Amino acid sequence: MLFPKISDLPPVTTSLIIINGLVFVYGIITGTQDRIIANYGFIPNYLFYGNHPFSDNITRLFSSMFLHAGIAHIAFNLFALAYLGGFAEKSVGKTRYLGIYIAAGIAGALLHGTVYTLAIGNGFGVLIGASGAISGVMGITAALGNIRGYYWLAIQILYAFIGSVVSIPIAFTAHVGGFLTGLLLTKLLIAIERKRRGQYLY
Repeated sequence: MLFPKISDLPPVTTSLIIINGLVFVYGIITGTQDRIIANYGFIPNYLFYGNHPFSDNITRLFSSMFLHAGIAHIAFNLFALAYLGGFAEKSVGKTRYLGIYIAAGIAGALLHGTVYTLAIGNGFGVLIGASGAISGVMGITAALGNIRGYYWLAIQILYAFIGSVVSIPIAFTAHVGGFLTGLLLTKLLIAIERKRRGQYLY
């Protein structure tokens, strides 16, 4: 078959792609893209200097994962998610997959915020995009021995380098934080599963 049946699509990955796409399309059609980014993107200084409501910072950490700046930004991210997400979701299970996805997105944003606010002193920039979360999906695939995860990480590193040369702002630290989170959490799940199975071997 040229196209897979709807029942064969990985439900969590498919839902994440649709949600990201709908949020982007809504912002473009209504002309509110800039306002949405300003209101729901993650701004590190708000969190690290405590000059903004804590609940709003938590909301921004989560909502920023579903915002994108332009067509190229969202296309690259969703292609990576579609390419790797199905394998990762089927391998670790829907609930674990979604949990790692969200944890990686938040961890990537926090690492980015820590570096840019406390080390570089430039935490006023607005962080948006699913890159940290999707890097977590890359970490899942890498932990499971699928080399495609490392390939995509290498592509992201190259993309970040090119972006720095041509002055395109790319949150490379968020990518790294997300990847490491996905990698380590998946390895932890593997170790727990092996230990659990070992208890029943006689």
